[in-house]
Order: sequence, then C-alpha cells, then structure tokens
Amino acid sequence: MSVAISIENVVKRFDKLTIIPDLSIQINNGEFFTLLGPSGCGKTTLLRMIAGFNTIEGGIIKFDDSVINDIPAHKRNIGMVFQNYAIFPHLTVKENVEYGLKLRKIPKEEFNRKVKAILETVRIDDYKDRLPDKLSGGQQQRVALARAIVIHPSVLLMDEPLSNLDAKLRLEMRSAIRDIQKEVGITTVYVTHDQEEALAISDRIAVMKDGVIQQCGKPTDIYTRPANVFVSTFIGSSNLLKGRIKLDGKSKYVVFGDGYKVLMDNLTDDIKDGQNVIISIRPEEFSIKNTGIKVNVKAGTFLGRYNNYEITFEEDMVLDAQLTCELTQDLGHTADYFKKGDTIHIVPNAAKINVFTEDGEQSLIKDVKKYDQA
Repeated sequence: MSVAISIENVVKRFDKLTIIPDLSIQINNGEFFTLLGPSGCGKTTLLRMIAGFNTIEGGIIKFDDSVINDIPAHKRNIGMVFQNYAIFPHLTVKENVEYGLKLRKIPKEEFNRKVKAILETVRIDDYKDRLPDKLSGGQQQRVALARAIVIHPSVLLMDEPLSNLDAKLRLEMRSAIRDIQKEVGITTVYVTHDQEEALAISDRIAVMKDGVIQQCGKPTDIYTRPANVFVSTFIGSSNLLKGRIKLDGKSKYVVFGDGYKVLMDNLTDDIKDGQNVIISIRPEEFSIKNTGIKVNVKAGTFLGRYNNYEITFEEDMVLDAQLTCELTQDLGHTADYFKKGDTIHIVPNAAKINVFTEDGEQSLIKDVKKYDQA
C-alpha cells in the first residue's frame, strides 16, 4: 500500500561537510514528487536517505506515522530505479521482473498474476523471453521500472532514470513513467536536474540549492511565479534587468533602466518608492511593438514555430550576471523576421513580470514566498 512521506528537520553530513543542513517536506500519498536542482545540491543524497542507503545525522523520516530512520533499506518496502537500470544481463526480461517476488516467496498463482500484469502495464510482455542486450535503452528502462513496481512497494524512488537515453527516448519514457505511476497510484519520489522533464511529469516540484529547498509547488506555479532569482533562472530562461519601484498614490510601477515603466497591481505592500529591484521576464513574455523598450538584434535562430533572438538592451539596463538576453517570437502570429543589427521595440506582459529584491532572494509579487524549511 502506498504511503505519505514526512521528512522533518533532516540533516546529512559526510565527515565535517554538511550536505543537507535542516530540511523538512511532506510528500503526499500517491503523489509524483520531483526533487530538482543542479549537481551537488543534495537531491540524490536526500533520495538515498529515504531509501536507507545513507545514514541520517538529524531529524526523522516517516512513512505515514512510522519512523523509518533505523529500519534497514531491505525492510522499507521501497522500489528503486537507478540511472544505469541495474538489471541482470544473464536473466531474461521475465526473470528480471520476477526476481524481487521470488525473494518474497509469494504463492505461485499470485506470483504469475503479478508478473503478467506488470509486464502488460509497462508494455514489455512481447519481450519477456529476451535478454537485456537484445533490448533498446527505453525497453531496458521499462524492465527496471517493472521490477521495481511488481513487488508493490510503499514508495517508488527514481534517481535520474532517463539521463542515459537519447532525446527521443527520454520524451517517450517520461510520458510512460507518468502514465504508469498514475495507473499504479504509488507515491513516487523522482530525482532529476532536467527542468523540462520535471515540469512535464510532476505533481509537485521541490527546487533545491545547497541542500536547501528554495521553492516547492506545482510546475505551473514554479515556472510562472518563481520565489527567487535562482528558481527563475534554473527553471527555463529569464532575462534579468535592473529596475526600481515607483509609487504614485495608490499605483505601483516598476521602472526599467531606460525609464520605461509598467503598472503592477500585484506587488507586495511593503515595497518602498525608489527601491532597487531585479525584474525577471521570460523570452516568450515580450511582444514586439512600434514603441516600448528599445533593443538590438544580435543573432537569430529559427526553431520551426518560433524564432529565438539574442538581443541587447541599452547600456546598464541588464543585471551584471546576465550573460545573454533572449526574445522568443511566435511565428504563428507574424510574418516578420528580424536580422542581426535590426533595432526593435518590445513590451513585457505586465501580468507575467516577476520582481525580486535587489539581492535576488525574495519575490516582491504578492503571495509568492521562498519555501519555509521549518
């Protein structure tokens, strides 16, 4: 039976190095929950703590109401899917899938029923008598998934399971994993550094940096309303521009470096007139107009439905850490193309602009908060 996972104030240290200082999160029963972040952020370490492969130096982890800190990994009733599949090369597909069930000494009738059902669920029944070296990467990953699920674990843990596949297979398998997880209904914790993958398959995402959760929420919320500059730039692309707040009676504006201003009715109430801020705008959230913010086209890339332009703003408008700025043009609504050296005017969608404090640590959009670790 699937369970909820409670992670309360957990700490992980390797010798004197603290990887996870104090992390708390609740993962719901049956949820597809993704830990997302750059290499070294602690996401795989946390997954291995849930699995029982890593010790816990502080805090507790619970499956429903049962503390599992001191329960050995093989008694936690988890299914694990690894980056390198870890299937047995000398066993057929069916024999690989059966392996975990044999260890549990299940009655033969139930044993055969479970194996048949999972082979059909993950769509590898036609390959059941093949050895792994006769399978594609995607088929091998399905075998690993079937072997993990067939034992009916309380929790399914997946560590970068698609990173060894080519782009086409990754797309195919991420859809398959999502569909299978929903069909089986098992609580799943998924680790990846691929933002697009996380957005496509997750019920919720926890974005991690340096062992700390920066934001946790639905994919749409994290993409449209990032809690800080790190989340804004790690998930998707964002143009980071210098700006300031202007208060005029009850009206609130953000003002760009060239003086262009945008009325913002969703800024927090504690902002100050003249306050320096970082303005974050995704490339697709600009419209090309006759007037607006003046930019120059530095380069263009045709991407089928879209043109992606590298653009430059007027001097001192862009945050120093921003290496390039981008504009995405939807070709379904225009016949205009721009070339290197062209000057155009762009207008941001006020409803989609994100505004952060000058240090980039906090959103100034109402109701958007950095994740509370407590």
